[in-house]
Amino acid sequence: MIRGHRCIGLVISMLKEYLQDDFFHAVAGRANEYGCKLFVYHSSEDLKYDDSYSRGEGSVYGFIDYDILDGMIILGESIKDRSIYDRIVSECKKRDIPVVSVDKYTEGCFNIEYRYSTAFESIVRHVIEKHGCRVINVMGGQRGNSFSEERIDCVRRVMAQHGLRLDDDRILYGEFWTKPALSEMDRFARSGLDMPEAFICANDSMAMAVCGWLKNHGYQVPEDIIVTGFDGIFEEKFHIPRLTTAKQNTDLAGEKAVDTIIAVLEGRTVDTFYPVDHAIVFSQSCGCAPIDYRESSGKISPLFGMLNADAEADMYMSYLDDYVGSAGSLQEVSDYIIQYSMMYSWYYYALCISEDFMSISDDYSKYIHSDTQQTETKLILCETLDGTPARPYCSKAPKNFCEAVDKYNILLFWPVHFQELSIGYGITALSTGVDGLQPNDDTRRITKYTRNLNRTLENANSKSVMKKVIDRLQTLYVMDHTGLLNRRGFYSRINDALAEARASGEKKYIIIISMDMDGLKTINDKYGHAQGDVAINAIADALKSIRENNEICSRFGGDEFIVAAITDKDPNDRGLEITDKLKRYLEDFNSRSGKPYRVRASYGIWFELITDHLSVDELIKRADDLMYKEKATHTESRYSGS
Repeated sequence: MIRGHRCIGLVISMLKEYLQDDFFHAVAGRANEYGCKLFVYHSSEDLKYDDSYSRGEGSVYGFIDYDILDGMIILGESIKDRSIYDRIVSECKKRDIPVVSVDKYTEGCFNIEYRYSTAFESIVRHVIEKHGCRVINVMGGQRGNSFSEERIDCVRRVMAQHGLRLDDDRILYGEFWTKPALSEMDRFARSGLDMPEAFICANDSMAMAVCGWLKNHGYQVPEDIIVTGFDGIFEEKFHIPRLTTAKQNTDLAGEKAVDTIIAVLEGRTVDTFYPVDHAIVFSQSCGCAPIDYRESSGKISPLFGMLNADAEADMYMSYLDDYVGSAGSLQEVSDYIIQYSMMYSWYYYALCISEDFMSISDDYSKYIHSDTQQTETKLILCETLDGTPARPYCSKAPKNFCEAVDKYNILLFWPVHFQELSIGYGITALSTGVDGLQPNDDTRRITKYTRNLNRTLENANSKSVMKKVIDRLQTLYVMDHTGLLNRRGFYSRINDALAEARASGEKKYIIIISMDMDGLKTINDKYGHAQGDVAINAIADALKSIRENNEICSRFGGDEFIVAAITDKDPNDRGLEITDKLKRYLEDFNSRSGKPYRVRASYGIWFELITDHLSVDELIKRADDLMYKEKATHTESRYSGS
């Protein structure tokens, strides 16, 4: 319970499917009557396949906050991954949260089960008893499929009760799909048998395919041949003729599920099993309702409306993908998402994702494979309540969530993921209209939106990662492993600095210091190459310590280093100042390192006035010459342990 509200959870997938959508609306309507809040946990996949995208979609069920729920309803057959289903049931049982399982019988739960056989048998009886059909074909599903064989056996049994026989040659297997059903119709037409008086089909998809085949071959439905379907799918609403069919009584099942939760919470006795018969519709395809072909105009208009809405949504999602992909900050990402999501008129919207999304981190595996479920704190990338947006912030939960629960009755939770890699979840506040608000519950568009947003965020993340990788490669291209510029980086930087100095029009000098470590070979031979690396890094650290006036410090290779400085001061004094600092740094290192050797170097300094015809290579050569003259004066004792 949250702020005194009774809260019911609904676990469901694929809301875009007609029956799931109807069930959701039935639950929402009944919950509203009781004054309950409904938290819907939704994935766009039924998790039937163990693939990466399904695993990502299933991550939303890992974000369920059981502590705020008073009851849970699970549309069992919409969640094919049994491990997820069992985990949700187990977590509810630990907290004594009553669970209603719909269409998947589960011990320890209150079960609501759709009863298919009664309705299908009623349709068969209707065809025989009401319409007097004696020669019947059956369009089944796959051979051996339990649903298919059960329905074929039902036709055979009812026909036998009426003294009729179902010939094996009149059993067709359309595999529950349009194309196989059409192939079976072609095969039957070649068999030489007379057409039946009725086709009884195991589902609506095959029934519509049969109607189309019959029309194309000169038969009228239902005048010449009766056709029946089963399931009551969404597409059937737009079919002419409308099918005689049966559909799950989702209204009764949804209402009963909420009634059961409320009864348990109020301490009333409730049956643990409740069967729900399918609702039968005797319609045009059997002749029980007249066909008016003028209805077609009324069907075309809403279809065009759906197409136009989809086209508009696709356009906005394309804009969102473009702008988020080019965003340079989290704030811009947040602003664009809110801007292009508000077209859906959601009353509340929040996007809660991994803290390191688009962050600057050297740990690329964590950066790409973050798992929000392993940390309580999340980045609330986007949040807006009634159109008022909040800047991105980190928190355990969205700060306006409780206020959204107070104001709105339905909160939909959906997964944010990159294939199987979960990075968080989104929340939207919906209304079906029964609460007096403008409805914004087009679940088909919600599913499409969440899929597109996941792809948009993945693209933004990938572009950010790619930019980091490119930046790193560019750094490696010009940098030595010691953190100094390499030869390539030195020339790039000094050429830019010289161009800037020339453009200033001021009198400036360039100073080149050639620096060569003394006795590196001896250190390597006596103490090992690891100690040689320590000595090299000591020189590099010395150079990095003097980079206070944009000095350009580089390692040309091995024990050779070059420093370049541009100054408008006395170049001789400035060059000596730099070398004095380097010597002091190395003396300090030697005094505290405890090493059996001393790290020292030889120096050569050359400077010239910056002109248009200056040669950097010539300056380096002159500095090198001076450095080698100094180096020749150094004895072994300068760098040995003595």
